[in-house]
Parts: sequence; C-alpha cells; structure tokens
Amino acid sequence: MHMRPRALPPSSVRERFDVLLGPTGTGAERFGGTKGADRQILADAAAGGARFLVTEDVDDYGLDDLASVGISAANPDLFLAARLTRDAYSTVIDLFVERQLNPPTTPAQFHAAIARDHPRLFAAHADLYEVEPEQGIHGEPEVIFRGARCLRCEQIIADPATIIDGRGPECR
Repeated sequence: MHMRPRALPPSSVRERFDVLLGPTGTGAERFGGTKGADRQILADAAAGGARFLVTEDVDDYGLDDLASVGISAANPDLFLAARLTRDAYSTVIDLFVERQLNPPTTPAQFHAAIARDHPRLFAAHADLYEVEPEQGIHGEPEVIFRGARCLRCEQIIADPATIIDGRGPECR
C-alpha cells in the first residue's frame, strides 16, 4: 500500500479507536446481482454485522443482494454528510491539519478543500468556517445510494424505492 508521508496507516487508526477487524464472510456466490470481487466484500460486511458499505461504486452492488442482508451501500460523500456529527467533523479536520506540513493548512482551508470531493459534507458543515468551497472537477456519480436501510434512523424500509438520498420517508 502506498501512503503519503505522515499519513496514518489503517492499523494505527484501528489501534487508536480500539477497532477490531471483522470476520471473513462465506457464501459470496449467493450475491448474483453484485459484481465480481464485490460479492466477497458484501459477504464480509454481512458476517461483520455491517449496516452500511461506504463505496464509490454503489452501482456494483445489487439491490436485492443488499436487502437480503440488511445492508445499504452509500457514496462516501452522502454517508459522511448524513452521519458525521459536527464534533466528529471538527476532530477529523484537526487531525488532518496537524499532519499537513508542506504547505501548512488551516482548518478553514482544509474545510474548503473538502468541497472538491465531498460537496455534500462541506454543505452539511458549511457554517463551521467562514470560507467558500473549492470547486470540484468531478461530478457526482449517477448512483449514490442503494439498499433498504435508511442512513438517518438505520431502519429497514419496506419499499426501498421510497428512499431518497439515503433517507426513508420518515427521515426526510
């Protein structure tokens, strides 16, 4: 794995927050509506009791496959905007900024830069810093959410078609 200088390896993050690796899932072949290697990822997530898969490739996962194990797949920007609290967001920005040496970055500058790849996350916390968002060069993927579990309340929604931007009818 290639990492930038001063980047925290995943193992350090797991140690810092006392997070264990989950079990390896079995029966990946049952996920026929999901693409190739993503079947094992879904099996692992199900074995670990995950409620959400956070992925840039939401459309690689079959709706029926996700619903069968009670997991929803969400684009990182959508997931973070819906789930990351203000305190957690500030903590994350502070962690990144303290490691930015060349060039040094202020929390406000880092927040503005987040908008390039995560415009929903920036918007969710736009009032935290008085700064304009940096413009991204990539558009949002066509599919940003798939599944039957609401991002807000985590409940399974009987009709997944009623989930809009990851939120069921009661949470919109």
